[in-house]
Amino acid sequence: MNRRNQILAVLLVVQIIVAAIVLVLPAQASNRTLRPLMAEVAAADVTALTIQEKPDRRVRMAKKDGQWVLPEIEDFPVNETKVNELLDKLVAVQVGQPVATTATSHARLQVGEDAFARRVDLTTNKGDRTMFFGPARGGSSHVRLGGSNDVFLTTKLATFDIPGDLSSWINTIYFTSTEAAVGQVAITNITGTLQFQRNVSDVWEFKGLAAGETFNPSRLETILSRVSSLYMIRPLGKTAKPEYSMDRPTATITLTLKSDLSSLAPLVLTIGAKQEADNAYVVKSRSSPWYVLVNAFILDEIVNARREDFIQPPATPTPEATATPAP
Repeated sequence: MNRRNQILAVLLVVQIIVAAIVLVLPAQASNRTLRPLMAEVAAADVTALTIQEKPDRRVRMAKKDGQWVLPEIEDFPVNETKVNELLDKLVAVQVGQPVATTATSHARLQVGEDAFARRVDLTTNKGDRTMFFGPARGGSSHVRLGGSNDVFLTTKLATFDIPGDLSSWINTIYFTSTEAAVGQVAITNITGTLQFQRNVSDVWEFKGLAAGETFNPSRLETILSRVSSLYMIRPLGKTAKPEYSMDRPTATITLTLKSDLSSLAPLVLTIGAKQEADNAYVVKSRSSPWYVLVNAFILDEIVNARREDFIQPPATPTPEATATPAP
């Protein structure tokens, strides 16, 4: 290597070192100047929060008597662990230098007043706060505090960590039963009442079979599997409303437990009116104070159950082969 090349190599090394210093020092300085976005608010200060994802996707939660509930649905309980985890993350958001400082950037970064990925409104004993979140690369997000034009980047909280759908914050299992413990089933709908029971061999039988009829238990087994863990779309509240039509139910299913558990009350599900907008039925369990919405797909087989659905169709006779005469 001649002297000229040596000089060029030394200059290249110097340039690399200078570039590293230029990149690293500001980052280190930025890390040293990180500050809480809401320094004056702690998680324990929050008494209510509202998360909005879309105009039609919004959930409001409030703390009542030390418990987190849905105040708009007669204080239906929510998952407190999830709420507390989110609050801890929100108040722990730290920011450095803003990535944007003008209102014209808000819509582009999805942190605008009317253009946001998530909006979180906090009610605290130190005043109300609003936070806007927009997606960024990876698990990061852009965040802006209401009342300020400054937009920051945070790696501690992504928009998908702040779900705006109700089902993410509640226990959606409404009704449970153990199929093996059920000894009798009665389904009542517009066609009448259908009754089933297990025999001494623990095999299901259909009461009222006519001579020559054969019971097909597959439909009953499907119904039992669906109601054994019945998931709701959302709770409606504790108050019966006329539009639920619970005084004229669409169907009722009663599960009576086996004889060795007969001291326990039967499990009764009453299915009210179908809510076409949600494609769901209003449902009320006798063991729960809550009216809920359940997907129509799960309940249609109960609502539309007919006697013939549980009868094995007669076998189609096989036509006898016609003998071909010998030549």
